[in-house]
Amino acid sequence: MHKKKKFCAYCGKPLISTQIEGKVREYCTHCDVVFYENPLPVSSSVVVNDKREVLLVKRRNEPYKGMWCLPIGFAETGEDIREAALRELKEEAGIEGEIVRLIDVDTVDNYYYGSLAIVTYEVRAVGGVLRPGDDAAEARYFPILDHPPLAWTSNEKAIGIYLDFYRDTWAMLDSFKQLSPELSSGEILLDSRKKISQRSFLSNILVKIIERDFEQISEKWLGEVGKNIPSLKDHLDVLERINTDILRNIQLWLKGYRKKIELSPFLDAGSELGKRRVFLPDVLNAMALSRKSIWIHVLGQNILLSPLEIYTTLELNNRIILFYDKVVYSLSFGYMGQSF
Repeated sequence: MHKKKKFCAYCGKPLISTQIEGKVREYCTHCDVVFYENPLPVSSSVVVNDKREVLLVKRRNEPYKGMWCLPIGFAETGEDIREAALRELKEEAGIEGEIVRLIDVDTVDNYYYGSLAIVTYEVRAVGGVLRPGDDAAEARYFPILDHPPLAWTSNEKAIGIYLDFYRDTWAMLDSFKQLSPELSSGEILLDSRKKISQRSFLSNILVKIIERDFEQISEKWLGEVGKNIPSLKDHLDVLERINTDILRNIQLWLKGYRKKIELSPFLDAGSELGKRRVFLPDVLNAMALSRKSIWIHVLGQNILLSPLEIYTTLELNNRIILFYDKVVYSLSFGYMGQSF
């Protein structure tokens, strides 16, 4: 049990308890020194594997002997608090890790240690062998939504914050796995070291859908063009070529490879349509239908579940609009070069 200081660390004389700065503190009248009870720094780690299981260790010693908790321990003098989290993870569970982000900072009063400042990080496992260390009786992964009661309330709080971080992302991933079970999460999610965002996650999903359903999207678009813009029926060969270049380049655009985008095919296609004296506004309407066909197809997959996903999708739509603006400009430039 945590005990208060009774004697002065400088002169050895008994301390008195007195009101100082609005709180009862231990004070040495001989040295005129106040002994403040500062929180002890503690580091813990949330490590979750691809199965959404969280790493826990069973405590070998008091306090809370026999209970499960996150890998946790005191930071040593002169040690960076992040380094302490990784050291404790290695010592208690045999796992080497790297910090992904700060999860939580919590101050608690513990009956055994007194006041503690518990700093919790999300950590990505990068090596090591899972095994209990000297302070742990066991070390194992549990389903993050069905883990045993934890010794520290701060651990429960940190796991709750972690779940809030990833709830929407996991919902999207589950939806996409139902849509395309042949694709693994590793093909969609970026490495956690790159600090994945919902935007990049959805970008990857859109790329995978376009890549997989390339022909289906094209066929639907050509059907829409033939139905809604009859004047273009005799020019579907050029339009189909344009759409193929759009779907190929838009994947690069969404991945961020802007320098690899080839606009010359659109200049050439515009030039050819200009030679054929195709009505330019009809071509531009066909481009609007092309962009629409992509979103209609994506929305039909039922992968956009939450308001946050829909908001993020609107941001992606702005990026796609910019891409189509470049396509339309190139087509028009090529077309006008043949008209004058």
